[in-house]
Amino acid sequence: MFQHFILTRFNLRKKGWDETKSQSKVLTDSWMENRLKLFERYCYSSIKAQTEKNFEWLVFFDTSTPQTFREKISELSSNFSKFIPIYADGMDDFLPSITREIKSRLTEPYLITTRLDNDDSLHQDFVKEVHNQFSEQEFRVIDFVDGYTLQVAPRVRFGRHSHVHNPFMSLIEKSENFNTIWTQERHGYWRSVKEVTPVRGKRMWMSVIHFENKVNEYKGYGNVAKSAIEPFNLHPEALENFKCNAEDPQLSRVSAFKHKLKTNWKVNLKLLERRLFF
Repeated sequence: MFQHFILTRFNLRKKGWDETKSQSKVLTDSWMENRLKLFERYCYSSIKAQTEKNFEWLVFFDTSTPQTFREKISELSSNFSKFIPIYADGMDDFLPSITREIKSRLTEPYLITTRLDNDDSLHQDFVKEVHNQFSEQEFRVIDFVDGYTLQVAPRVRFGRHSHVHNPFMSLIEKSENFNTIWTQERHGYWRSVKEVTPVRGKRMWMSVIHFENKVNEYKGYGNVAKSAIEPFNLHPEALENFKCNAEDPQLSRVSAFKHKLKTNWKVNLKLLERRLFF
């Protein structure tokens, strides 16, 4: 009835993207080595552990990717058949590549596409929960509003987070003349689209904050049990680092309280806007 594709961009060249927020250069061999390590520890491991296996994961790498990294990418693909590396000619070729690759594989009347950044994690039931939302919709975005956030450097912190129109949304649509969730690069674009279903109460994603983030900052809150991270199936090394080094939430309770107030205010305001305007 439907096919589901998770779509992730990796090291695609983009004009103006030259440095991380810590002013280190991007797309160097050092950057690529570190990013592959993050990918394997937090993203890849969480997708490999999905309880529902009816999906394909298209990950888009740049055609300039050196052979040494292509070998590592090939190894990851060999160990997990759902992970399909695609080589595209920079960001200008990203959306055309998505269209080409899906068209070459599409055989069902409905299509589901999910957006996922290469350094974030999904709950092991994420794919299953997306499929539970399927009801032959012609065009409908599924937005799991609630999740977690994990900072892995320079401090290890774990907390709740919520985000309306976040970078983990999925689009259900008819296969004919499909758009995909990457119709627009900015996930905030969906704020102006009526056909969005916000889903509350299921923490289905985890944003990962690290030195190389371009924009994101830690905004977690709440006294969350360490066991809450288990359904994200981190790589054993990453899980061990978390268990040994995660800070007691009480150490930053003032900033966490501020994050909670700000997050809930923004979430409730955006949801109210949706109800009023749509």
